[in-house]
Amino acid sequence: MTAQGLNGFYGSVFKRSTAAFALIRTADGRILMMRSGNGGWELPGGVVKGGEDPRSAARRGAGEALGAGVDVGRVLVLDYVQGGDRQGGGQGDSIAFVFDGGTLATSVTGFSGAGGEREARFVALGEGTEVFAAATAGLLVAGMEALDLGTVMELIDGTPARGGHVLAPPPRRMMPQVDGFSGILGR
Repeated sequence: MTAQGLNGFYGSVFKRSTAAFALIRTADGRILMMRSGNGGWELPGGVVKGGEDPRSAARRGAGEALGAGVDVGRVLVLDYVQGGDRQGGGQGDSIAFVFDGGTLATSVTGFSGAGGEREARFVALGEGTEVFAAATAGLLVAGMEALDLGTVMELIDGTPARGGHVLAPPPRRMMPQVDGFSGILGR
């Protein structure tokens, strides 16, 4: 392989990024959204840093929004973004994880931090596209569906992948059923 070929290969490998977000809700169904400066509204979270796993990155993002001690639950959404980086507009593929950030009992509708550089709002899912970017809207809808169904949603470029959600396989018997025999435990 030539030097140009190696550069192209390694360049394509290392352009991939991973992002992790937390879906944090209020008891009345509003969702926590964050924005830096004049950027778009996104779920709390961001790029997974070197040596960090996606769950830790989502926990870090939620902690930056709400303070220390915030934890995240199970994976709700996996979104594979082809040819575009969700966080930086790069050219490589990326994958985004959305974790369950739990439910907060609060009447607060918004707050700001970092000297006004970061803004947060609890918004209703149906509030419209002026708040949610298209990619974020796909993550939100899939995350809420995953919560409702108790499953994980698989997306490609923000839309449900063929097969949609991923359900746990049905329980299997270790041995085939035999007429007249109920098994060791009587089942």
